[in-house]
Amino acid sequence: MPDASSAYAELAAARGLEQLPGFDPGPLTPLIVEAKGQPLQPAARGQLGEGVDGVVGQLAYRRNKTFRFHVALTDVPAATAFAPRVFCIRRGRSTRDDEFYGFEARHSKLWTESTALNERYAVSTSPYQDPNWLRQLFSPSFVDWLGTKPPADFSFELAYGALLGSIEEDDPGAAGLAALCDATAHVADRIRGECEE
Repeated sequence: MPDASSAYAELAAARGLEQLPGFDPGPLTPLIVEAKGQPLQPAARGQLGEGVDGVVGQLAYRRNKTFRFHVALTDVPAATAFAPRVFCIRRGRSTRDDEFYGFEARHSKLWTESTALNERYAVSTSPYQDPNWLRQLFSPSFVDWLGTKPPADFSFELAYGALLGSIEEDDPGAAGLAALCDATAHVADRIRGECEE
């Protein structure tokens, strides 16, 4: 397993991020909860994308095997009133190999007709969220972007204002980490924009 520190150092230098020895995000999203208190390590803090501040880091934890994700975390506090929880998880993503992942309160086929979105992602939300707001969030242009632009293994979790983008690649390099930051910033901008309408 390659050491991720050099990729994070390269990313931090290229983007002007502050390198951190580790970062404890707290139990904010399902993936972070799954890690049971493991810090993001290595990590860097600063601007993920234009106008979007956050932390990017490696999240690794062990169950029957080691699970390794690279994640970008930011805040979208205005989203809580509209969509407390929205999970757009890449189909086939594994966060544990010994039990059901859960959190799938509603499947995307109930409120979107996008075959491309349903083939690539399992989208779930809290019960009783406004399906009209979700349809507007997952506009045709955003659905097209999700299907073509972010890294192939990209997922995101929005939980009570905390937005976590993640990729599963073991060694994404600085370019892969930059793509994760850009994708997470794009999702944050999309959610903020819909909250402001």
